[in-house]
Amino acid sequence: QNTEDPEEPLVASQSTEPKMGHLSPSNKETITVTLHGATNLPACKDGSEPWPYVVVKSTSEEKNNQSSKAVTSVTSEPTRAPIWGDTVNVEIRAEDAGQEDVILKVVDNRKKQELLSYKIPIKYLRVLHPYHFELVKPTQSGKADEATAKTQLYATVVRKSSFIPRDIGCNHTALEIFLRGVNEPLANNPNPMVVIARVVPNYKEFKVSQANRDLASVGLPITPLSFPIPSVMNFDEPRISQNGCPQLSKPGGPPEQPLWNQSFLFQGRDGATNFSEDTALVLEYYSSASMKGSQPWTLDQPLGISVLPLESRLYQKMLTGKGLDGLHVERLPIMDTSLKTINGEAPTVDLSFQLLSSEVRLHPLDFPPFLSVVLGCGVCRD
Repeated sequence: QNTEDPEEPLVASQSTEPKMGHLSPSNKETITVTLHGATNLPACKDGSEPWPYVVVKSTSEEKNNQSSKAVTSVTSEPTRAPIWGDTVNVEIRAEDAGQEDVILKVVDNRKKQELLSYKIPIKYLRVLHPYHFELVKPTQSGKADEATAKTQLYATVVRKSSFIPRDIGCNHTALEIFLRGVNEPLANNPNPMVVIARVVPNYKEFKVSQANRDLASVGLPITPLSFPIPSVMNFDEPRISQNGCPQLSKPGGPPEQPLWNQSFLFQGRDGATNFSEDTALVLEYYSSASMKGSQPWTLDQPLGISVLPLESRLYQKMLTGKGLDGLHVERLPIMDTSLKTINGEAPTVDLSFQLLSSEVRLHPLDFPPFLSVVLGCGVCRD
């Protein structure tokens, strides 16, 4: 079908990155969708290869024939296995969240034909939880359970409200991490990098899971959703997961010295603020080119890993640092890596983190005035 008022895709020169706050405006909810890619898209009606982009909108926008500003770029050429990597936002009234769906439409750029459409009920999404979805629909020629006939759309979806949910008994609502970039120029990194960040309640157990190639602890765990009607059970997530709630950064470039300047928010109700001798922040670094296979979620081996134990001594430092908003950690090493700086050393990253006690974020997290902790290269090893 042709869309009524087809939204135009972004051209390459336009910025596709919306402002990435963790919370929505007052009395609103924001659904942030990162479109990673798709596999096995259907052909256009005339049999030609699709030239795809994605439009994201709410059901009320659709019903009222409102055009959406939440539109990805179009691929550089026609393809059935596109990679986008664009992030878009859809805003709804908070009071309508129970009735609204978020609609993802894959559209052909030449014919403006709708190739696929998915509806996700917003009420099923847990606030601030990052869902990494594989949206599965049968192609016209096959059934959803036949591997050869599956059309898959990969997207990360986060439902944001105007406050951070607080659990009874939690002193803090969230731990916010700000990752700047690699400190030193690299000698042997050919591609931009993405980072998967997570806070795990027991790092030793997490390492065992990774060594056993437990899928939930390697890369990003996928939540498959089969359409037309996904069950509410598909959205169930354990409150405190052994593998944390992994979040994916945007690609950081240039390859010689990747820069992210990205904030991650980990909720207290997910256990992220329970500082202990076992808790750790884990950062895994991947080549963004490794996401460009036939399945965008099949990440290659990580290029390296950084581990920051979230011990009670760090918690005490944060509480005793009068007038300071958080901790600035310098020279956290990237370990288990073949990456080298131009001086032949292992690279390091800087990051800041702060505990949030309020349900409402007042100030964006940035670098100093912070209490600094300089880490030697031997830290965080067993």
